[in-house]
Amino acid sequence: MGLADARELGMAATFDDLLELAGRLAITVRHAHLGGGGGGLVRVRGQRQLFIDLDADPAEQLERTARALAAETDLETMYIRPDLRELLERYGA
Repeated sequence: MGLADARELGMAATFDDLLELAGRLAITVRHAHLGGGGGGLVRVRGQRQLFIDLDADPAEQLERTARALAAETDLETMYIRPDLRELLERYGA
C-alpha cells in the first residue's frame, strides 16, 4: 500500500466518522447524483437531511460534509474524538 492509498483509507474512515456523527445528530444522510457541485445540509418537512453528492470527488464530499456539520450547535455538548473535532473547527471557521 502506497502513501496515496493510506491517505485515501484515512480520508474514507474520517468521512465514515462524519456520517456517524450526522446520525448522532439525528440528521438523515442521503446519497444522490447532484452533478459534482452539490451536497450539503437542508431541512425538508422539518427534518434535517445531509445530501452527499455522488458525483463529487471524495475530498469534496468530506469537505462539504465537514462544513455542514461544523455549523451544528449541538456539537458543543457531544463527545467528539479530538482529531475529528479539530477538523470540524477548521471547516467551521
